[in-house]
Amino acid sequence: MSKTPIPCLVGFGGITPAGRASHNLSYSRMIYGMENEQDQLDYLKSVMSLCDLVPEDTKDIKNFLKANEESVLDNTLMRKLDYDFFRETFWTYDYDFEVNACAQLPFQLDPVKSYPSRQHPKALGMSILGIADAMSDSGLDIRGIIDKYGRDKVGCFAGCAVMNMDRYSGDGLFASHPLGQRASSKQISFTLPEMPADFINAYVTGSLGITGHFIGACATSLYNLNAGVELIKNGKSELVIVGASEAILGPPAFIGFCAMGAMATDERMKNLQGLLSEGDELNYRKFCRPFGDNMGMVCGESSGFAILMSDRLAMEVGANIRASFLNVNINADGNKKSISGPGAGNYFSVGKTFKDIDAVFGSKVIKENSVFLAHGTGTPLNRITESHILSTFAKEYDINNLPVSSVKSKLGHTMGAAGMDQIWSGLGAMEKQKLTGICTIPKLADDVSKDNLDFYLEDREFSEKRDIVFMNSKGFGGNNATSAMISADLTKELLERRYGQKEMSSWKDKKENTSENRAKNKQMAIDNTIEPIYDFDKDVLDIADLDISKDSIKTSTGFDYKLESDLKGKDY
Repeated sequence: MSKTPIPCLVGFGGITPAGRASHNLSYSRMIYGMENEQDQLDYLKSVMSLCDLVPEDTKDIKNFLKANEESVLDNTLMRKLDYDFFRETFWTYDYDFEVNACAQLPFQLDPVKSYPSRQHPKALGMSILGIADAMSDSGLDIRGIIDKYGRDKVGCFAGCAVMNMDRYSGDGLFASHPLGQRASSKQISFTLPEMPADFINAYVTGSLGITGHFIGACATSLYNLNAGVELIKNGKSELVIVGASEAILGPPAFIGFCAMGAMATDERMKNLQGLLSEGDELNYRKFCRPFGDNMGMVCGESSGFAILMSDRLAMEVGANIRASFLNVNINADGNKKSISGPGAGNYFSVGKTFKDIDAVFGSKVIKENSVFLAHGTGTPLNRITESHILSTFAKEYDINNLPVSSVKSKLGHTMGAAGMDQIWSGLGAMEKQKLTGICTIPKLADDVSKDNLDFYLEDREFSEKRDIVFMNSKGFGGNNATSAMISADLTKELLERRYGQKEMSSWKDKKENTSENRAKNKQMAIDNTIEPIYDFDKDVLDIADLDISKDSIKTSTGFDYKLESDLKGKDY
């Protein structure tokens, strides 16, 4: 009997409030105080280079970076909204904000200035930079592999949870008529939530394969991950790109979320600080307080893209397998009092994910070698419901102290990209064996379930090696998704069960070249010499360029694609 393909993560990248997600650069910011000097310097340079802040005549780069260390730290992660920059660059109209805390891209980074864009929304610019970052992280010639493997066999699932909503997309479209302005012909198409996948297919990979985007509110990233994982497991594709890009720091989103009462406004935070005797001065870095005394979420913007391969293809090309995903569990909440209220679905998705790991690796791995990245929005209802779910299953599996954290405390709620933030943070946690903590609260709220859980309220090194990162997403409307990311070491154990010594040795030999390329690519990421890929009007095909028969489609660019049915050989 043939074995089910293993979906392996061979590259990850993106543009986040911490900088580049590739090569654990963003994660270095999350645990900055625990990093060694070289990793700190690499991180500082990666941010300043990305934002074009390193003068060409800089002679002593180390002293320059050290002199600007505080500036980089102040201009990354969660902080006060840079109102003037956003108003001038991305917004259509002025708006009196009740909310001024957010997690925004480093400094005044405008990603669409990094390539020849044509009035592109910010989220699409983040997608173009992010997918190039992910390809860099892989150390492979991903586009060459796609061409060899077959552009018609590659999958891509990416998008946002809400919509693209700056002046070049939704915000500009909806505000144009009331403001007496003319809408552009691009705005409505750029508003569409699956546009990041469309951009990757059209201007980066030239993919002719399955494409789309699965929206599940704040669980969107894991919904797209599920689509990619299932495509590989059922054998329909061996290479899939999954991701998300969300840029919602603007009036439409803030107006809507404030109307819901979901946001951590300045006034509400001032009142909370008064109740907690924390003084009157607002600390915008500590507005998001998962599992602590809190009163609302904080918005962020981020993009992230994972390159998945089947174990067969990963072995063949010598991929650096950073992790793997065996399954994603998705469950709706069912009957509920209100569309925004909690339900039973997340108990199912979390419980089934624990079962998945137990079935493959046994309960010992869950008890001793796992960590949980919670959804952790920073709202009162989330802290009660999610902590109860985690505590319940920690007890059921006899886990004494399951490490728990939430990256939203530093990155804010990036909506559709929230699960991608969990992936790059989980990779960093496993590869560095250090977990970013919920550093915005002095203690847990009294109504948080604590039994059998170890909430990390500071950045800490693991006392025991962690090989499993559980990731949880709870989406508005009752969309729940949970998955477990398997470490490179445990994935290797799966491969050793499946392949012989000769095949494993061949893969390791090929991987040496990939590792050398990754090292070079990391330096390019640090120096910001990774060229964004935006092949506009290149190799465009029309009818005259296609030679079509019932068995194949050949193109003038040299590709010969077989027309085959997925139903061939099936018993109906």
